[in-house]
Amino acid sequence: MEAVGIKSEASAKVDEAGLKGVDSLGRRARDVVAGRVKYLDLVAMLVRRELKVKYRGSVLGYVWSMFNPLLFMIIISVVFSFLMRGIENYNLYVLSGILFWNMVTLSLNLGAGAIVRNGPLMMKVRVPVWIFPVVPAGVAVTNFVLSLVPYMVVYAFSGRPVPDQLWLAPFLFVLTLIFLAGLSIAFSVANVFFRDVTHVLEPLLMLTFYATPVIYDRKSSQVPEFARELLGWNPFTHFIEAFRAAMFGGAYHVSLAEMGLLVAMAGASMSAGLWIYKANVKKLIFHV
Repeated sequence: MEAVGIKSEASAKVDEAGLKGVDSLGRRARDVVAGRVKYLDLVAMLVRRELKVKYRGSVLGYVWSMFNPLLFMIIISVVFSFLMRGIENYNLYVLSGILFWNMVTLSLNLGAGAIVRNGPLMMKVRVPVWIFPVVPAGVAVTNFVLSLVPYMVVYAFSGRPVPDQLWLAPFLFVLTLIFLAGLSIAFSVANVFFRDVTHVLEPLLMLTFYATPVIYDRKSSQVPEFARELLGWNPFTHFIEAFRAAMFGGAYHVSLAEMGLLVAMAGASMSAGLWIYKANVKKLIFHV
């Protein structure tokens, strides 16, 4: 009986310790989430500031966010439509790619120089430095939402049915932003120590534009087999094709394996970006 009592007491202590551990873990998780949420107001303010700077002195202002993709679509459609005759509604196909690519370039070009650009603010306000390269993602979101207006108008007039995987769009959107935010953090930290990063990034993104199926179909018979395989190594290829499945439909379809790949790439990008940030965060203030 005494042995049973000792075992019961030991079991109770183990259970109590386990409950305390779970409770402690829960509190830490809540603290982490609360620590991120409390900066949302600051992020929103910085996004508004970036948008004001972007359109300062412009007569049309935010309207350019809607007109630019349309103008680009018209130019590309006129120039390349005879090469891509096998793609139905080629103008809409191009526009869906342009919306995605504009989000990429806006996030990365603004994000790469974000820490250096906000150096004076970092000296005055004590906030986590990682916020600054993440803010351009908010600017890209605003630009993307505005660009959806002309896209929906063109889509309505095209007579195409609603894509079967349209419901995936919000998830793909979030994964893309995580992927881009991770890259922005890494590039922004690197730019603090090597100021050529922002200058190299612009032509690099221009080359990547043509290495990503924005204006052509990777699965087209006009694209050689070896080129299709090479394009498959480009992470942007998988993101844009998933976007097309959700927003353009047709022959495009996102499989479960493809979704898993996108989640893995988004997670790897953010993990790498945060690792680079944490490894250098104490040195940033001395170089901005």
